[in-house]
Amino acid sequence: MSGSGSNKRQPAGRGTGGTSRPEPGPRLMRGVSLLVLVGVDGIVALLMVVSFAGFVFDPDPGVKAGPMYVTLALTTGAAMLMLVLALNASYLPFMSRERARDAQLVMLAMAVTGVVTGLLTVGGAANPFVMRLVLGGIAFVFITMQNARLAQAREAARAGQAGPHAPHAQPRPRSRQRRGGRKR
Repeated sequence: MSGSGSNKRQPAGRGTGGTSRPEPGPRLMRGVSLLVLVGVDGIVALLMVVSFAGFVFDPDPGVKAGPMYVTLALTTGAAMLMLVLALNASYLPFMSRERARDAQLVMLAMAVTGVVTGLLTVGGAANPFVMRLVLGGIAFVFITMQNARLAQAREAARAGQAGPHAPHAQPRPRSRQRRGGRKR
């Protein structure tokens, strides 16, 4: 028997420092996926603006203009707000969490109202806008989910950095019973 030092092995991949830096692979994938998702929201917003401008300058005579303007205004506004919130959740955090939640409610209300108005009044002419909003909404949901996970990881890291130096204080029970059955 060579000694008790052989039982204390360090996990593979870790040096003597005890902490290791995160590998660049997951960080790179997170950055690329965020870029793609924000790009999807950007393209959806751009297409909505182009559709709105196209209908304003050259309206389709086969579609009721009033409801189509309302539909386009609401869905374009929702797409633009979705892009701003996606940027806020990923690269440019400039809003507080409360303000972002309020803006998400406004975005959702605009999108739902625009879609319902479009489908009920102009019918099939609103289908491209509905599909764009659905696609942008899916990308936005993934962005917000990833943002929430990152926020939880940051909070856990902060708690982990502050926690190990302080002993875990647990309340001691008033009376303990020994194995023999007698109380202290």
